[in-house]
Amino acid sequence: MQLLVLSDAFESGTTLSVLVTLAPANKSIRQRMHPFRAILDTGAVNTTLSKDFLARHGYGMFGAPRSAKRTAAGLVEFKTCKIGGLVLSNQFSFDSMVVDVFEDWQASESVGVIGMDILSQMTFILSHEHKKFLLTNEKIPQLGPIFRR
Repeated sequence: MQLLVLSDAFESGTTLSVLVTLAPANKSIRQRMHPFRAILDTGAVNTTLSKDFLARHGYGMFGAPRSAKRTAAGLVEFKTCKIGGLVLSNQFSFDSMVVDVFEDWQASESVGVIGMDILSQMTFILSHEHKKFLLTNEKIPQLGPIFRR
């Protein structure tokens, strides 16, 4: 089982983020890949990355918005971009996918948000009691009886 502790000292009010490594647009170019941080957002339907972050990895083809999406800031139309894949925390690989694009992302330490399109494929547990956030791509059979109560 791949079990990853994202935070050993999770505190209430802390924004949860994860390291993200993005596959370059042109795989024939060997560029050193540096992981960046992205916010885990269970309220986001899709993963959304900043246009600047995508451009640094060679992406420049952005599709027209599919439809307006409700966000904390109201309805927003996001352009889209097909990426070659990404890796979360140097452990969890995801193949090519379409992500939404933040045109004017102002966050200094993160490059976007990881949405439920990725998170729904995983199991994550947040325990304030133990001050831990866990993420895994394996089934945890012990959770079944707890959730069936």
